[in-house]
Amino acid sequence: MSGNVPTGSFHKRILRHLMLKWKIHEFLKKELPPLAGYYTLELIPTSLGYQKVIVYAKNPGMVVGRGGRKSREIMDKMQKNLGINVKLEVHPVKDKELNAQLIAEEIARAIGRGTSIRRVAYSYMHRAISNGAIGIEIRIRGKLQKRRSKRYRFAMGTLIHSGEPGERFIDEGKASILVKTGVIGVRVRIVRPEIKLPDKVNIKYLEEVSGDLERLKQQMEEETKRILEKIEISGEEVE
Repeated sequence: MSGNVPTGSFHKRILRHLMLKWKIHEFLKKELPPLAGYYTLELIPTSLGYQKVIVYAKNPGMVVGRGGRKSREIMDKMQKNLGINVKLEVHPVKDKELNAQLIAEEIARAIGRGTSIRRVAYSYMHRAISNGAIGIEIRIRGKLQKRRSKRYRFAMGTLIHSGEPGERFIDEGKASILVKTGVIGVRVRIVRPEIKLPDKVNIKYLEEVSGDLERLKQQMEEETKRILEKIEISGEEVE
């Protein structure tokens, strides 16, 4: 049997898995209310004839519903509309204040309610920085208040714009909302707190390292003393 057959079969299984995950993702985006804060999902095949779907949301209670009613309704609709048998698990999103996608969606909804762009942008930036973000950038574009299309940019902290660090260290989210004047687009980029920038240098004050300097000085004196003792034992003159 050709060695290409298993590989091709494996690739087909992966492709089917990704397509199914995408269909479920799009289904949940339409089915769940915006306030649920749906973020993403994990799809885990089982040998028991069903797919395990782990849903991550800002407000898990709105996905589960009272007594699990909403989650059962979602599973029934997936069976009917997508033809798949699923078991649903719902988990909260960690670090909500640092999740770029959730922030972008919340900003878009706030703009849709008529909230001031500057107010909502600075509110979320301060919140992200206070929760440890190294930097945050918010870009908003669209037609507001019957004016021509306009672009807004707000930034706070340290940002990365290009190169390999810009690809690895940035969490990015995008959202849009339809208002009377047209579509408003929102993009959020966050430099997360656990990231160590390659060109960042930490400078310590003298009082922070005074203890280390004293220990180093003592070690140097002891080492010098040992060297002098060896020289004296060998009979060499020491000036």
